[in-house]
Amino acid sequence: MAIGCCGWSYLPKKFVEPGESRLTAYAKIFSLVEVTSTFAQLPKTSTGRAWRKEVNEVNPKFEFTIRLPKLITHVSHFSDKGTWEKIRGIADALDAKIMVARAPRNFADNPENLRRVQEFVEGMGKKYKLAMEVPEWPRATVEKFFSKLGIIHLVNPFEGKPIKQAQNYYHLNGRGPSMYRYRFKAPDMEELKAMTKKKDYVLFNNIFLYEDSMRFMEVTKL
Repeated sequence: MAIGCCGWSYLPKKFVEPGESRLTAYAKIFSLVEVTSTFAQLPKTSTGRAWRKEVNEVNPKFEFTIRLPKLITHVSHFSDKGTWEKIRGIADALDAKIMVARAPRNFADNPENLRRVQEFVEGMGKKYKLAMEVPEWPRATVEKFFSKLGIIHLVNPFEGKPIKQAQNYYHLNGRGPSMYRYRFKAPDMEELKAMTKKKDYVLFNNIFLYEDSMRFMEVTKL
């Protein structure tokens, strides 16, 4: 199991040694991060190479996953091949294999959108996998379509259950009406532990993401 957070930029200073970058400090603690800044703006490929080199010095097994840009998911609805080529260059620089897509709520499961996603996934090639969140799609559609294309069904496990798949990708955004402001409690951690298996990715994305993810690492002995 890989445990991490959606981003490292706000890691509290108490975890960062003098003269150390937040990324280096983060990579000493965690084995995984989801790069979320790529949704709004792509970094330079050289920046990706610098990030990879930096984490390799403290944790060579560290893994990046990458959120796809809004130009792909929200603007072009998976038809922007030019932006994909750019993000692929960054993925290669980071040695990232999983791309993350959170589809907009108006992205319906109609034949046109299914065709767009299928063509996008096929164009990604076998080197990469897509983890995708589609909260508005009927479960039957998700099960059939995702299984056919090998898409990982991304969910907040406290809001919905993933389809049957070899590997889960969880976003821990919170629980209940407070959602992102929710601090996970000991019973939540035990419940989450019971949901997870060896190959799963567990990424915290609430305002207490760093502390909560560290507590979950303690619960799972990772």
